[in-house]
Amino acid sequence: MQFNLIDERWIPVRRRDGTKTMIAPWEVTDQFKENPVVSLDAPRPDFNGALIQFLIGLVQTVAAPQNGAEWRKKLIEPPSVNELKSAFSSVHHAFELGGDGPRFMQDYDEFDGQPASIATLLIAEPGENALKNNTDFFIKRSPTNFLMCPACNAAAVLTLQMNAPAGGRGYMTSLRGGGPLTTLIKGLGRHDLLWHTIWLNVIELTKFNNLANAQLDEEVYKYPWLSKTKKVITEQQMHPAQYFWAMPRRISLIQEISHGRCNLCACESDKLISQYKEKPNGIKYQEPMKHPLSAFNINSTKAVLTQPGGVSYRHWLGLVVSDNEGKNEPARVIHEYVEHRKKDDWPMQLWAFGYDFVSGQNKVRCWYESTMPLLFADAEYRLEYELHVAGMIRAAIEIGRNTRSALKKAWFRRPGDNKGDMSFVDNSFWQATEPDFYSALHALRAELETGNDGQKLNNQWLSVICKQSLNLFDQYAWEGPIEDADPKRVVIARKELEQYNRGKKIKELLGIPVGKSATDKKIKTKKEKNPIIK
Repeated sequence: MQFNLIDERWIPVRRRDGTKTMIAPWEVTDQFKENPVVSLDAPRPDFNGALIQFLIGLVQTVAAPQNGAEWRKKLIEPPSVNELKSAFSSVHHAFELGGDGPRFMQDYDEFDGQPASIATLLIAEPGENALKNNTDFFIKRSPTNFLMCPACNAAAVLTLQMNAPAGGRGYMTSLRGGGPLTTLIKGLGRHDLLWHTIWLNVIELTKFNNLANAQLDEEVYKYPWLSKTKKVITEQQMHPAQYFWAMPRRISLIQEISHGRCNLCACESDKLISQYKEKPNGIKYQEPMKHPLSAFNINSTKAVLTQPGGVSYRHWLGLVVSDNEGKNEPARVIHEYVEHRKKDDWPMQLWAFGYDFVSGQNKVRCWYESTMPLLFADAEYRLEYELHVAGMIRAAIEIGRNTRSALKKAWFRRPGDNKGDMSFVDNSFWQATEPDFYSALHALRAELETGNDGQKLNNQWLSVICKQSLNLFDQYAWEGPIEDADPKRVVIARKELEQYNRGKKIKELLGIPVGKSATDKKIKTKKEKNPIIK
């Protein structure tokens, strides 16, 4: 089967006028002024996540800007289709999905192995053991004769290699660990095209070459499928391009093709594949591996992984600015934007996505994907601004914990013994307070730039998060086990929640002077009728 990922039109996209089409990688700037490509349009969200990294990686590898001036120019006036085609053609030979030679992200050596359904190549599909033992109770299994076109095969291989979870002995996790959280800059307004998303996440060549060992310039150090599989690779044993082309899993597509309809994208094809092989002992990428698209923990030397609950403003620290307490550092592309590229009239978002796996297992909890606006103050006020924002987030985290603890006290006679999932409380709290948080960020920037200390906004933010905390308590307090119901315990838990939320610890986080405010006195002296008692 011949299918070259540079030549073929295999990437599904949507144009400005809503037209859906397939393009080759070098066509991302096609009709840039008339009817540009605005977004990827794969049949699965994880495919979109893999494909945007494929395009960023391709441009970073063969068409990176030499300096900041070139980067700024090409953000507005991108390379032509012919210029990109010429650049990408230089690595044409490394991107064959099929054929007799080295194949894209597949093992260099031919190996024996039990053929598996191509459906099990997809993350979140039940594996062979689950199908054999009939234990896939909560997952809808795919048709027995599952067929996949070359475009979907390429996206599936990419997705697995980039996100690979622990798969048993010898089945390695991805370069960033099992289920990395990818964080990208995504433009709005005049920077909302697919080209902009790619270019906003490409680093100047000299800076990129400092990330690993750029002196290892031979292609085998960039594209590991061009040579025999190595057991262990450190950052000093690879070119930085391999961040994008890492190959922890030893996979081989079985090139027995048939004609029909792809079970994923529903396209007609005469190159449908139904099986693949996999064997253990792929490449183990030795930490640290500072992938430019993932936040990094200084203490653990690991990339930040996707966590239950997804991404919200609570993750601002560590994903957008450094988290000095948690020791998380934003991805290199975020750092580059914040420190060297941002402009006040460039509205941008953080686009974060990834798989949340059960730790150490090949079990998917969820695919998370979200965006959050990127808001910053001028350099003169940035440090003070970031300190205020950090306090706001940490106060919200503390009040979220108080809310969860108070509900446990309301529900159970022995709340410490209950280990149930309370994530729905946390998620409700973050969702309810998110609009107010971003409004506060806008207002805080204006306050600091006009010489105010932001104290008024800190008090307003405290009122917002306290109000939402009590709202959630009132909403859920009576939903505990019937056998444990106790109205007196609910009333006490609510009163303690109010006191904790406006206590010394929260105020110190927000920089609010600790004393008897009017609100505190009201809580202590006025006995209000409890609204949750029927």
